[in-house]
Amino acid sequence: MGDYLMRRTNQVSGPSALLVETTVRCNLLCPMCPRTGAGYGNHDMPDDMLLPLLEDHARLGGDHVYLYGLGEPLLDKRIFDLLTYCESLSLHTILSTNATLLNAHRRERLLHSACDHLLIGIDGTDAETYSHYRTGGQYEKVVENVRALAREKLERGSNITLVVQFIRMRENQHQAEEFERLWRAVPGIDEVRIKEEDIGLPEHRTYAVEGHLRQNPCHLLWRGPMVARYNGDVYACYHHAAEGKPVGSLKHQSLESIWNSEAMVRLRMLHATGDAGADPQCASCPAARPKLPFVLGAMALRGRTVRRLMPIAENVGRRYPGFFSEDRTRVA
Repeated sequence: MGDYLMRRTNQVSGPSALLVETTVRCNLLCPMCPRTGAGYGNHDMPDDMLLPLLEDHARLGGDHVYLYGLGEPLLDKRIFDLLTYCESLSLHTILSTNATLLNAHRRERLLHSACDHLLIGIDGTDAETYSHYRTGGQYEKVVENVRALAREKLERGSNITLVVQFIRMRENQHQAEEFERLWRAVPGIDEVRIKEEDIGLPEHRTYAVEGHLRQNPCHLLWRGPMVARYNGDVYACYHHAAEGKPVGSLKHQSLESIWNSEAMVRLRMLHATGDAGADPQCASCPAARPKLPFVLGAMALRGRTVRRLMPIAENVGRRYPGFFSEDRTRVA
């Protein structure tokens, strides 16, 4: 937090959070995902790159790690071993899944794994809307899988946090309230998250992008998550990973050197001096812009606590626009 308050751009401690794309394999063709149509093969991050990366993250004081990216993590055969390895490094872990592969065997392994936080993306309350955004999935089967996981979690006394997530986009935003009502009634579901689309694709988003109007420096550049892709390319954040250029490569650089690289220092300097719009990706960034007191509050807390509070803040923010974040103009 001190680095952020002082607008320090070099020799910044961290990152606190890291997003690691262990695999780019996926079984769906979601239209809002940058993976769709990009011609990715079935690739995993190599062990000799992945394991040292996790070790470095822990050594640098990392708090938690998101073990997912553009792929479906349950297609990575190593995922349960990786969860155990992260636990041995005292790293809290977050997975995000489309739940299509949550059969009885995988549910059992998940509930006995070291996974702390599981995000489950559904994005609809009926088969038609769901299939529009989760192309290739079966709505009824996914709902059945998730309900079974929630029930078995309670039966086994698992401490995993289950979060059912709905990304609000143009073709499903009318179902947001129904989604929340339906899933809050399911025992074993810890949180229902209504999340704004944050990749920024014009055909899906529900708000005008005005990243250049950001009032405070982007906290992601001081806290993370920085994004490490399956091929070793490292990006300042997930929006840069979708459209920008890497700030380094794990093939010949360490996480520590990339975190304070010339490219990262440049980005922090633009934000620290109020010139974020000079970077094309920052100018069009769709990410939420929390007000300064909430940024500082989040930086003072452990990542696990922030993740638990985030859905609450988002729900309040929907009802009272502009309370937590700088307001964004809605589009039809």
